[in-house]
Amino acid sequence: MVKSSKILDLTGGLTDSAWIFVDIKSVGPRDDHAHAVMSHNQISGNGYWFELEDGLKNTIMTAKGKYSEHAFHSSVPPIYVLSDETVLPVINFCLKPVYGMLSLGGDEDNGQPLNRLELVSIPNGLLLEEAPGYLKQYPSLIYPGKDDKQKNPLKIRARVDFKILKKIDNWRVKEILI
Repeated sequence: MVKSSKILDLTGGLTDSAWIFVDIKSVGPRDDHAHAVMSHNQISGNGYWFELEDGLKNTIMTAKGKYSEHAFHSSVPPIYVLSDETVLPVINFCLKPVYGMLSLGGDEDNGQPLNRLELVSIPNGLLLEEAPGYLKQYPSLIYPGKDDKQKNPLKIRARVDFKILKKIDNWRVKEILI
């Protein structure tokens, strides 16, 4: 949880706090693509409250690619409300360390050095599905992951396209060269 007067300004006085999730997705040179595979508990949903006793639920998103699509069941709410009534909007980040590959021989130039870091801000589920509705504007922002059809449908992953995130807001994908 972070607190800041800037958050208070951005939320129009609703809250001065936010809940930050950071998921690390490290890759090597052969697996370095402009996306990250995210699970159902790494992207927030839109958070509807259909029945009082059921609590907050997310509607099902669609992970839509060029050739296929599947249901994506986000399990993270877009906001948390603590027992002291603190309202915490969820902010999801993906930190992607990208490693190089040097010789595997016995000399000193071997191993897998860190080449760069990518810090990616994934929009909150309210931004994805409600206003401004990024998934309607950019249907392939979230596209099918790499799970097989035998996996529990509630746990199927999806990829988040970094190129589309840059189109939405360039600051959402930052590269740090090492």
